[in-house]
Amino acid sequence: MGGTVLLVDGNPGSLRELALRLQEQGLLIKMVQNSQEALEFLRNNEVSCVVADLENKTLGRLQFLEDIQAQNPWVPVILLSAEPRVEEAVSAIRLGAYDYRLHRTSPEVLCELISAASKEEDFPEVEGGFLTRDPGLKALLERLRVVARSQATILITGESGTGKEVLARWIHSQSDRAKGPFIVVNCAALPEHLLESELFGHEKGAFTGAFTRKLGKFELANGGTILLDEVTEMPLPLQAKFLRVLQEGEVDRLGGAYPVKVDVRVMATTNRNVAKEVEAGRFREDLYFRLNVIPVHLPPLRQRKGDVRLLAEYFQREFATRYRRPVKGFEEGVLEALEEYHWPGNVRELRNVIERAVLLARGPRLTLKDLFPSDLRPQKEGGDLSLRPLKEVEREMILKALRVARGNRTRAAEILGISVRTLRNKLQAYREAGIL
Repeated sequence: MGGTVLLVDGNPGSLRELALRLQEQGLLIKMVQNSQEALEFLRNNEVSCVVADLENKTLGRLQFLEDIQAQNPWVPVILLSAEPRVEEAVSAIRLGAYDYRLHRTSPEVLCELISAASKEEDFPEVEGGFLTRDPGLKALLERLRVVARSQATILITGESGTGKEVLARWIHSQSDRAKGPFIVVNCAALPEHLLESELFGHEKGAFTGAFTRKLGKFELANGGTILLDEVTEMPLPLQAKFLRVLQEGEVDRLGGAYPVKVDVRVMATTNRNVAKEVEAGRFREDLYFRLNVIPVHLPPLRQRKGDVRLLAEYFQREFATRYRRPVKGFEEGVLEALEEYHWPGNVRELRNVIERAVLLARGPRLTLKDLFPSDLRPQKEGGDLSLRPLKEVEREMILKALRVARGNRTRAAEILGISVRTLRNKLQAYREAGIL
């Protein structure tokens, strides 16, 4: 048992004996008197457990619990009450409280509860919004803390769903530009003529329909950071204009008479092999060199199995709180099964699976049937369950979504949690393979 326990003592002196016993067990204790002080402390410090003895003024305890769950959903919270309030106790547990007790509960029992709640493996290590226990990734984050303060461009590569945008946001948060804007542009989401206007802006009358001046994303990101997601999807003509922005620090609006200076830190992401894109003539080599000053590669989730449990528990808490579902964890053996799955869709797939399971769960703990209602195939492989690869059911799910959406691709993409472009590419691939 270790770490810091936050005691919220709204009745001065009521938690003094508990604090002394916890200190005897080697714990660090932080005592505050109200919820505002508690939330402020939680914003800037890691805590193993929160114990709150607050007066129930207009359900103040439940509001405090909701505030903590919104800010630090992985931190266990034990609420204390002067009187037994069954309805409040039920609501607290449904909102994600670890336990709800009377404040006359003996310090010995509370110490045991805190010890159980504070087990290290139950709570994620948080790196400013990027969650990981992987030693390699933690070392990478430490190196990036220094890089974040520079002006160097960063190219983040990795499979779809690994968390490239999350990492970019973390880098921005660690930089001197943290108080400035963080603008994301998906280069695969717009056709060329719209993407050019989106990036660089246009003057009134620059083209049909340009009724007013529009600032581009580079100008909107002035003083902050711009992230070009899926940068290898940018058409070649736009790559030349983008290169000029990197070299000169200025943009040319469509229909503009003169360039406009911008002060922007540039990051980019891609799930493609950029060197091969350069060889194939689809990406400019000089632009690649300008972007690849600080290359960062995010490994797939299957190569960082320790993060599967961490993220699964985090997402379970997040969605149970968001949807007010009485889901408290996982059935025995479920997390081990998730660690054995190869997660072709990476963190995004894991997050979607947990969200769906929390919404559909029939009990307080998630089962494999909740997580994979139709995609689970029991097979004897050393006594373990193995899961069907996502590719085996991908086409079936896409066709089901299209049927539900009555052929509307935009709606089908929303149901599947993918972009319309991705859905279009999948359908094209099925047609070319003769399976559609």
